[in-house]
Order: sequence, then structure tokens, then C-alpha cells
Amino acid sequence: MTTVLVGRGGAVCRLTLNRPDRLNAVNEDLYRELLTALRAADGDPEVRAVLLAGAGRAFCVGADLKAHGAALGGGGRDRDQLAEYVELAWRVCAQIQIMGTPVVAAVQGYALGAGAEIATSADFLVMADDAQIGFPEVSIGTYVGGGVTRRLPRLVGLRRATDLLILGERCTGSRAAEWGLAHSAVPSADLAEAAGALADTLADKAPISLARMKAALRSEEPLSAVLRSEATDLLAVMGTQDWAEGVAAFAQRRDPVFQGR
Repeated sequence: MTTVLVGRGGAVCRLTLNRPDRLNAVNEDLYRELLTALRAADGDPEVRAVLLAGAGRAFCVGADLKAHGAALGGGGRDRDQLAEYVELAWRVCAQIQIMGTPVVAAVQGYALGAGAEIATSADFLVMADDAQIGFPEVSIGTYVGGGVTRRLPRLVGLRRATDLLILGERCTGSRAAEWGLAHSAVPSADLAEAAGALADTLADKAPISLARMKAALRSEEPLSAVLRSEATDLLAVMGTQDWAEGVAAFAQRRDPVFQGR
């Protein structure tokens, strides 16, 4: 891979968008490599959390309009090529949202357009307090993806989501944390450490319980179905070795060591 760097730190898989000369603007190669890396991390039982970041001065400034404006505007590409690009975009965001492994996005500089869609797909968003996140699509005649029309109103309310998506207003890291869009905002110099510490914390959680909890929180099912699902999940978790370990550790006043079984 060239557009996405893959590394490991303990049980945390670190994925870094690696087009710093273009402020990590997305193209088809980046989408493909990121999707492959996300799927590999989710399928690796030794990976308990994913930390997603951008190389250089920005997380991701959105689509690379200079390199593949044709993919967005239609000039020079046929309908099938446009559809392939769009499908890659939503598959990346969907993978982040549906994978059982928790994802932390660390945003410095800018997360705009497709970059904001990727960042807000993560389970936890940690931002530099002076970073900016925004959705300029309507202002430049294109459209959003990644499920943000559903997700943003749930996170920040309809009024603020309207300001972000229709007016194209940008939000700083500090404001994003106030609104509940970001988990936290920290000084730029502390971003890597703060996001890494959060990923390490997630990696220590019971992976089976965490994956089921993540799926439940993303669910759009009615309350009656949620109640049944929670009961089913609880019964399933109670049959795992991790459940027995958690109960024993609590009784013995020690930290549990989960094995994902």
C-alpha cells in the first residue's frame, strides 16, 4: 500500500492516510487501500482497536478535485466509472460503521467533505481544538455520502446538522466537542497521545461485548426489537470466557484480561 500506511502498536492497528502533498485528499486508490486495511484489521483477532489518522497537516480535505474532478463532475468518465467511485466512498464509511472493531479517528488540520464523512463514521472522534470539520458539498454543487444525513442529526440535532450540511458551516474541534460531534478536543501537540490513549483503552475492553454494543448503538430498530436484541446479546455474552473473566476479576479486585472468546 502507498496511500494508506498500516502499523501496529500492541492490539491497536494504526491506519494513516498517506497523501500529505494533497492534504490526504481521497481518490480511488486511497479508498481501495483503506477499505482493504479496515477489513483486514476487523478480521484479525489480535486487533482490538483501530486508530485512523492523516499524515502531515490535515486529516483529509475531501475529494481530490484536481486529480479526479471528472469523477465528480462527469467529464471524461462514463456512468459506470462514476458509480464505482461513489460505491468505494460509501463502502469505506459503511465498513467503519459496521465493523465490530472500534475505530478512533484523530483529526488535525482539516476534515472536509469525504474526510468529514470518514471521520464522523468512526466510533470516537478526537480532534485538535483548532482543527476544522465541515461538509462543503452543497456549496460546490455536489452531495454528501457515508450516511451523514442520518448520523449527524442524531449526534448534534437537526438544527446544527442543517447548518453543517446545507449552509456548509465549518466547526472547530472545540465546538465539535461541545456539540457532541467529537468525543474530545485537545491541543494539537497532544492529539496523537490522546487518540492513542483512547485506542489503547478500547483495546482493553471485552471485544465480544464491545462489538455487540457497537452494533446496538448503531441500530435503527424499534424499541421492542431493541429490548429483544439486548436480551439475546446478554445471554450470548454470558456464555463467553470473557464474561467469566470479567466477573472473576471484579470479585478479585483486579483488572480483567480478555481473550475475545
